[in-house]
Amino acid sequence: MTTFQFLSKAFGLLLCLTALACGADIKDKTPSVRFAVNTPGAAPYLYYDKNSKRYEGIVVDFFNSDELSNQFRIVYLDSNRARSEDLLKSSSIDLFLSSESWISKPNDFLFSEELIKHDSYIYSTSNFEGPFVPEENLSSSICTRYGFTYPVLQELFERKEDNIQRVDSSSQYTMAMMMSKGRCDFAIMNEHNARAVMFNKTFCSSEFYQSPNVVSRARLVFVIRSDLNSLKNKIDNALKHFVESGQRQLSLERHSGTNQFPKMQCQGVQ
Repeated sequence: MTTFQFLSKAFGLLLCLTALACGADIKDKTPSVRFAVNTPGAAPYLYYDKNSKRYEGIVVDFFNSDELSNQFRIVYLDSNRARSEDLLKSSSIDLFLSSESWISKPNDFLFSEELIKHDSYIYSTSNFEGPFVPEENLSSSICTRYGFTYPVLQELFERKEDNIQRVDSSSQYTMAMMMSKGRCDFAIMNEHNARAVMFNKTFCSSEFYQSPNVVSRARLVFVIRSDLNSLKNKIDNALKHFVESGQRQLSLERHSGTNQFPKMQCQGVQ
């Protein structure tokens, strides 16, 4: 090898190392945004995938979009719905996913534009003869998620007598599992959550039916620290493109599927 060839290769290697160092430096200087996850999350919005060992969902796809991925880096932190509001107020986190109607002190925070509509239904392992009316099912039990408030049912849950029994569970998956095993008569769940969970092959031998009526309606938004107007503006601008470009719909279908209720037994299952 000639001296010239050696120097050329050495210079090329130096350039590569410099580029890598610059790239790492740029990554280190990219601001971090702390996102509180209502652990273990819920498909299709935001959930921990055991195969990839990371969070997946519509929220992840949104923040990984070209409009936001180069502006800041999202750090997902485990939390729960009860704690997240306090953590946001103390500036321990920067934002989380929720609805204005679920926040105890909405005036303390900023709210993004709508990420997606959140319509909840009642689910059962047998068909509904008509709309689900809570007052006509006072002797029944409903699987719920621990820490969640259900405005349409809350008054009945809190009655000492003539009340619907609330059966708490840690996730939408365990709610569906408990209902399939007869540990509760019904489950209350958002339609996107229900599709993502109930059509899982785990429930091949189960049938699930959706109430003909919506029992609760909300807008899912990002709840943001009150001093982070700049972050809210970036998110709102990116949300407009995420929705109008069709990226949100594609993400929704990828994480919850396109199946429709009723969900019947898999073919060949007795």
